[in-house]
This record gives sequence, C-alpha cells and structure tokens, in this order.
Amino acid sequence: MSEPAKAKAFLSTTTVKVDGKGRVSVPAVLRNLLIERGMQEVVAFPHFKLPCIECCDWDRINAMTEAADGMDIFSDALDDISSLVFAQATPLPWDTTGRISLPEHFLGHAGISGTATFVGRGRTFQIWRPEDFLAHQNEQLRRARDKGLSLTLRRPPEGGS
Repeated sequence: MSEPAKAKAFLSTTTVKVDGKGRVSVPAVLRNLLIERGMQEVVAFPHFKLPCIECCDWDRINAMTEAADGMDIFSDALDDISSLVFAQATPLPWDTTGRISLPEHFLGHAGISGTATFVGRGRTFQIWRPEDFLAHQNEQLRRARDKGLSLTLRRPPEGGS
C-alpha cells in the first residue's frame, strides 16, 4: 500500500478576527504546512500589485532571490523588486496560540481592520480585507469565464496518481 500524499500547497479561504494590536490567528491548515517545512514563522510583504499581504516560506523567498540574481545588477527592474519585495519582507513568528502580529504598514496597505481573509494560493497565501477579496475573486471569475481559462496537468510519473 502506498503512503498517502503529503500536502504541498497552501489551500482554503478562511476569515478570522484581527485584534486591536494587529494580531491575527494563522489558520491551522496554513500554519501546519509551514511547520511541516520546519518553519516557526511566515515571511510576509505587501503585494505590490494588489491590496493584500503576500505570505510564503523561506524556500519561496530564496527562489525569488535566485530569480532576482538573474537580473541585470544595476537595472531599474532589480531595484524595484528589491525595494518592493525584499526590503519590505518580514519574518512573522507565531505565538503559542498561532497568532502573528501584522505590522501597521501591512494593515494599512491591505486596508485590514477587524477581520482578515487568508487565501491559499498554492505556493503562497495572501491576507486580504474580506470585502476586497470578494470583489477581486468576482473579477477573477469574470475574467476566467471570458477567457475560457483552464489548467493543463502534467502527466504523473509511472505508478503515481
């Protein structure tokens, strides 16, 4: 009998309370995956294209660093990425109850107060103001339908599913 597949992707959408100090509980489904990867924190930064907070593990940040290493060292593009991602990225450890403290400028960027929606995105997850995420998701649904969006799966290896 084969071993059950391990979760690799950040999944689900969950809305949670944010307290007056900006503390928010990371949903267990997301936190447990980070713990399985040996992390006691999440790395977060304000998304520079969307009004949300992008969250990932160190492997993702390291992969982004490697991608940036392929850019011209004195290019505007590298300078922009460095300022918008790496300069703002912050490791956020969780406390014994699974809460992280979101920096004030993260909360302001995403417009979060009172509640926050955690959105699994496969290799990353995001934190949104619930109303903004709903509007964004509705726009994504419209675009996907208009374009007939689909996903092509790679063939699994022999003996895999």
